[in-house]
Amino acid sequence: MPIYEYGCRDCGAEFEKLVSGKAAVACPSCASARVMRRLSLVGVRTGGSPERGVPASGGACCGGGGCGCH
Repeated sequence: MPIYEYGCRDCGAEFEKLVSGKAAVACPSCASARVMRRLSLVGVRTGGSPERGVPASGGACCGGGGCGCH
């Protein structure tokens, strides 16, 4: 069962929920059923040199500088 991130359209609360199938989800703050699943970003570390702070991609954290890291 995956954990999804949600945002409540009524009160604006953000929360995570372990969901089985197409189970109904309600906001834990206001009990509203008007929630939307949010895009979850996953971070994966595959190697590199953490003691020098060099990412495994060869030095570019986003692969091209598009994130403003350079």
